[in-house]
Amino acid sequence: MILTRRYPLFNEYYYLCNTPFVKTFHTHPQYEIYYFHKGKCDYLIGDQVFELESGDAILMNGMTLHGPIVDRDNEYVRSMFSFYPEIIRIFHQTLGPLNPLRPFEVLKNYRIRLSGDRKAEFEDMLRRMNKYYYCQNTVEFNRSLLAFFELLWFLYGECEEAMEGLEQTGPANGMEKERNVQTVISLIEQQYREPISLDTLEKSVYMSKHHLSRIFRELTGMTIIDYLYKYRINQAKILFYLDRTYSVTDVYKEVGFHSMAHFSRLFKKFVGIPPEQYRKMVQPFLLEPFAFPPREVQTVPNEK
Repeated sequence: MILTRRYPLFNEYYYLCNTPFVKTFHTHPQYEIYYFHKGKCDYLIGDQVFELESGDAILMNGMTLHGPIVDRDNEYVRSMFSFYPEIIRIFHQTLGPLNPLRPFEVLKNYRIRLSGDRKAEFEDMLRRMNKYYYCQNTVEFNRSLLAFFELLWFLYGECEEAMEGLEQTGPANGMEKERNVQTVISLIEQQYREPISLDTLEKSVYMSKHHLSRIFRELTGMTIIDYLYKYRINQAKILFYLDRTYSVTDVYKEVGFHSMAHFSRLFKKFVGIPPEQYRKMVQPFLLEPFAFPPREVQTVPNEK
């Protein structure tokens, strides 16, 4: 198995993809970076439609309905990767005070038009990241990871003016559904180790659990409880990834499960193999040395 496929870095990854697009308009809880290389395509995000040009990059928080409007008779070449923000926060713990996810959190969805040297620089980052993405050893995986962080900082610089302007004028009123669903996702990210139920979320969001469940499924395509379980399993993968000393027993308790059997059943459902097999599979390829103690990472509150 390819090393990058073992690790929870990207949920989806495409580079210079030119296959016909078949996915309908959709939402998802992962952040997404989309880059349009060439062809003909309009891109829908919420109530906005962007007529794309070569060099257009789009940052998306995933929760707004989005998708390309493609003429199948024309060429359509794009790169795209979606990722859980938590993995970026963990890798970024000791890299500095700036938050590389801030453009996604402040701007939500934002189109950047690149040209000239900036376009060439961005496409070179994509090439370098892809060169090492399908890697077979830890060194090359680290190089792919560094290229991705360089790309994030490039996008941060491109978004600085827009972020400052939004902070001065204040955010526009967003869709109520999106705000409520994002509140639930944020609560899960912060409290996934603790018991979470629809009753507790109902009190936090000030909305009936039945209505909240309906709009969450409408926007994410999954139930709140399924999202909670998937998030916990993803955190378990990260723990196996970061530290050889973590046993399966340590991990299932750390991520909020109260039963080994329940954890093992859901891990196999979402990952495809039992947790002990996954743990043994990733152990020889752990990225080390890390600049931070892995066990301490899980006790540091998420930085927004």
